This record gives sequence, structure tokens and C-alpha cells, in this order.
Amino acid sequence: MANSEDRQRELVRAFVEAGGKINHAMKIAGASHNAINRAVGNWRRGALIVEGVEDLATTDGAQIVTLKAEVDRLRAQLEEQAKLASMFSFIKEATVKVPAWTIKHRTGSKSAIATAFLSDVHLDEVVDPREVNYVNAYDRAIAEKRLANFFHHAIEIASDYLQGLNYEGVVLPLGGDIFSGIIHEELVETNASTIFESLLYWAEPMCAGILLLRDAFGRVFLPCVVGNHGRRQRKPHAKHRAQDNFDWFFYHLLRKLLAKEKGIEFAISESADQPYRVFDTRFLLTHGDQFRGGSGISGMLAPLLLGDARKRQREAAVKRNYDYMVMGHWHQLAFVKGLIINGSVKGYDEYAFVSNFGFEHPRQAFWVTDPRHGVTITAPIHVIDATEIYTAETGHQATATMGTI
Repeated sequence: MANSEDRQRELVRAFVEAGGKINHAMKIAGASHNAINRAVGNWRRGALIVEGVEDLATTDGAQIVTLKAEVDRLRAQLEEQAKLASMFSFIKEATVKVPAWTIKHRTGSKSAIATAFLSDVHLDEVVDPREVNYVNAYDRAIAEKRLANFFHHAIEIASDYLQGLNYEGVVLPLGGDIFSGIIHEELVETNASTIFESLLYWAEPMCAGILLLRDAFGRVFLPCVVGNHGRRQRKPHAKHRAQDNFDWFFYHLLRKLLAKEKGIEFAISESADQPYRVFDTRFLLTHGDQFRGGSGISGMLAPLLLGDARKRQREAAVKRNYDYMVMGHWHQLAFVKGLIINGSVKGYDEYAFVSNFGFEHPRQAFWVTDPRHGVTITAPIHVIDATEIYTAETGHQATATMGTI
């Protein structure tokens, strides 16, 4: 007990030294958030006496520490907003329009437009293979390989597996959760970099991939919506959902960097959904986090079919019917009648593991739309790299064994 109380006193001193900021105290003391919070609580209640800082254990002292922490938090928030304002200053509003080539009919019977759907990349999140029983790992180096594979494999499917089609271009929907963001403390603590560093770092690889598609297909059209992980607030907001989201900023950054390139057009939604057309086939792009629930045999289908019915009713009321709703968020690739649901680039993570979600390989959606029949061919884009150590086949490493077989 004595050693435990001594350790709690160390944590309290670290907390005071850090000016009441638990995150700084964690670094000073080498302790967890909960441990410091518990020790500080005991100290403030008078259950723990800490020599040299007893005067701070009073109500007034505790309030001073708390107020100082709040001032520091608000100051950091103001600095972040100032940084955002500075970065936004060079970005102009994008004109949302569907390019004419995606809806103009060709006379050739083999004319088609490919779609490679990119969402739920969760860039700069780190997945520790030990915490998912060695069936996956994810970090910046792995993400770079998987992102490159996404672009290369999309071209490979279109050119090698589906020969003979006359592609008029490619649609590259960006469906949100491009970054894992800062909505949870565990992400802030474990991400490979700060969100601003991530935005700048990944702009170049993304531009390279878009240019690769442009060179292969001639033209690229990018309808874009934000995800739930890109928001700056801990809780979801309906007001300014898109404009206060790091995905939205990243899309505008890409548009700005590629502004002088020919054959690349963006439609960056200012709302949660982005309708667009390919020939006569109408799509509604959304992220998918608006739909809740999903259990039992039906799994995710129950909330998605209900949400789809509601969106169809809403869109029909304003004469904007659609044929397919396209979404990410669920990390489960599926082509269901009227629904296209994307997988993820990140793959299986700690949250999915402790929630007992079904295992899914890292993959994305690919499909072909033709003028006469609409969506005709669907396929997965497998993004896992051949050089990766941890895959579904390495899960046996987690099994402890006794005795000889």
C-alpha cells in the first residue's frame, strides 16, 4: 500500500509540474491517463497527502489547476483554428458539377466508364499486430504500399482482366475517413503524426495516384464526401459537417494542387451526400455513418436498407432519384441490389477485434458502368502488399501450445 501511495504522490507531482495537463503529466511520469486521473482525484478529495504541494490540495488550489488547464486547452484550440484559417486562405470554393463526358453517350457498343471507390483509408493510424492476434498490421509504410496497390490494381483490373472495353474515363469517388483523425484520445496518442503533418505528407502520394489514373484512363472524375473520422469535434455535428472536416480540406488541397492538370475534375460536396451520374445511371455517394444498428443474421443490411429507403424517399421528393447508393464506413465490401458498400484500406483493427466484428481483408470496390445496362461488372481491389508480414494466415502465432504433436 505504501509503495502504491508513493507512486500516486509521484503522479500528483507530475500533474502539478505539467500545469494540470494530464497528457503532459503522462510523459513526465510514464503513466497512463487513468492512473494519473485516479491519483489526482484522491489528492483533491484529501485522501492522499502530498508533501510540498499540500496547499494545492484545497478547493481553491484544485480550481486554479483546473482553470489553468482549461486556459491552456482554449489557447491550443485558438492556435489550431488560426492554423486552419491560414491553410484555408489559399483554397477557393470548388464549383460542384458533373463533367459532361460522364453522361454523354458514345455510339460504340463497348464504351464504358470504370469506377474505383476509395474510402476508409485511415491514413497514419497505427494498428499493432499483437493487439489483433497477428492478423493485420498498419502504419505509414504499410499504408503507402496499400495506397499504391489500390491505384495500380484498379488499372490492372480494367486493362488486363477486362480487355476489349473502350474506357471513356474513370470515376474515383472519395468516400471519407481518409484520415483516422483526432476524434478519440487513443487515436491522438497512437497516430503516426499530427493531423496537420498527415494532411501535408499524404497530399503528394494521393496526387500521384490520381495522375496515374488520369494517364491510364484519360480522364478522372472525383465526387467527394467527408467521413465521421475527419471531424474536429468529439461528437458529430449536423451544422458545417463538411466544412469543419479534415477530409473536406484535404479534397480542396488536392484540387488546388492539381488545378493545372488536364482531365481531372472534382465535385466536393458541401453536405453529407453527393449525387452524380455516369451515363444514365444515377448514384448517391455518402459516407454511411448516418445509419445505426446491425446485429443478428442480417448484420449491417437491416440499417442500410432502412436508411436507403429513407434517402430514396427524400431524393424522390425533390426529383433526384438514384439507382445506387454508394458508401463506405462499414469496412465490409458488398454489392447488394441498389447498394455498393466499400471495404477499407486499413483492414482489421483493435476496435473491430474487441467488438467481435467479422474479419475482412483490406480491399476496395471496383465496377464498370456502360451506357445501356448501367453497373455490369463488379470486383474487389485487393490492396494488401505481398511484402507484408502480418495477414490472415499469420493468426496462428497467437495460439499458445503445450505438448508435442
